[in-house]
Amino acid sequence: MKTQKRMLALMLAAVMALGSCQENVVESGNIPQDIESQDDTTTTTTAATTPETTTTTTSATTTTTTTTTTTTTTSATTTTEATTTAATSAATAQQTAQQTAAPSNNGGGNSTAAATTTKKKTQAAQVTKAKEHVSGYRGGNSYPELKHDLEYMYELNTDFIGWLTVEDTPIDVPVVQATDNKFYLEHDFYGRYDTTKVGTTFADYHVPVTENGGPDNLVIYGHNIRTGVGLAKITNYNPARYGSLDFYLTHPTVEFESVYGGESTYVVFAGMYVNTQTKHGDVFNYYKFRNFGSESTFYQYFEAVFDRSVFYNPNVNIDYDDEFLTLSTCYYPMGMSVDTRFVVFARKLRDGESAKIDVSEAYINPSPLYFDYYYTVNGGSWAGRKWSKSMIKGYKDWLEEQE
Repeated sequence: MKTQKRMLALMLAAVMALGSCQENVVESGNIPQDIESQDDTTTTTTAATTPETTTTTTSATTTTTTTTTTTTTTSATTTTEATTTAATSAATAQQTAQQTAAPSNNGGGNSTAAATTTKKKTQAAQVTKAKEHVSGYRGGNSYPELKHDLEYMYELNTDFIGWLTVEDTPIDVPVVQATDNKFYLEHDFYGRYDTTKVGTTFADYHVPVTENGGPDNLVIYGHNIRTGVGLAKITNYNPARYGSLDFYLTHPTVEFESVYGGESTYVVFAGMYVNTQTKHGDVFNYYKFRNFGSESTFYQYFEAVFDRSVFYNPNVNIDYDDEFLTLSTCYYPMGMSVDTRFVVFARKLRDGESAKIDVSEAYINPSPLYFDYYYTVNGGSWAGRKWSKSMIKGYKDWLEEQE
């Protein structure tokens, strides 16, 4: 027993060391840890009622019961979200094993339990393996230069869905979409495992982008690499970085050119700094709102976004019928141990609307809604909702209907 405990302690130490090494490579972990930990339908309904739902971090502990009990622990890291899928499968196998291993009157309980547990573990592994993404890259062992040519890029990799550009920044990149949100965290456009963990900018997989359309709110994730690649430069929208709104004033729009729908301009209207860990306070699951099933869901979601936004532009409003683009990257101004994100929101330019955005009245929000740990360290508190209701079309009428 003591030997087993020592082995377990060594294994846990190794897992913890691996996690810290990954964090030191790049500022990664751009997806909150619970991204697949709940059923989408259930989560969306709950979040629509209370947009500020909490996030839980899951670690999987798989136990196989035979004559001797052996325990293996797998820890979820902040850089991926697919571990929770394996955790769910492992937890199911564990529960079944514990039930089957209960003392039996026929004297054969332990043997039966071991066989049943092994079968369940195999099934769980098969389910997990079936969900692993296979790269759509079709270039074999050749790795031609990537270029802003939609047809060319799609021929190279069928996971390619479009090209994202923020003018005069390194954000001039292809966007892919896999069958999970893990693969392109650590693989390049060519499908090769990337030991530097730079990965590829990718769209949330839950609602596929196809010739028939896509989600109401397309969420795009990218690493925050210290060299400036990935989506690092969207953190410049945060006036707290440089003490001004200069970046927003000169970059009020972003471009996304879809392989299916052509080029579109999106108007930036909000940006927020948010927490992903319940131990640090409020967690806002912004990435789970991909489709708005009702106007109520839409209003509740974006009132939560505006409460947290670090800037406003009263000359830009949003509407239930708009199409949205959400850009998310990791951001650690409070240190790597405080797992946080910076997120930028934009809406598609409407028919007939000028791409020249009036930013003359844009201003910094003096009191965004942050999370408990932020206030513990920096002091202060949220001053309440101060933004103009006219920035969300129909919102004022909807509020009155709720009274």
